Amino acid sequence: MQFQATRQHAPYCAASAPLRRVLACLCALILALQLVGASFHDHDLSEQLSDCVSCQIASHSTADLPAASPQLLALFLVIAFVLARLPRPAPVVLRRYLIPARQAPPRH
Repeated sequence: MQFQATRQHAPYCAASAPLRRVLACLCALILALQLVGASFHDHDLSEQLSDCVSCQIASHSTADLPAASPQLLALFLVIAFVLARLPRPAPVVLRRYLIPARQAPPRH
């Protein structure tokens, strides 16, 4: 009975495998074209940089995070150290769960 259920799903799996492979190749091709297009990026300095998508992405990737004060960082480290040193309560496990289940064959 289980063999019949597996046989019914076999055409679906056989058809979806090449489709998945084609879809993965298409995604890889799109990514490669984007990378090639970004690497050959060139324009005149007289043009506005706001019109260039690659320049906008490059300028946003180097944006710095706001600086955190050293006192706030020290406070965070102290709290993390104290929380890491606190004892953790052990979970209570009932004894019946520690005994393995019987594995003998049933009686006749």
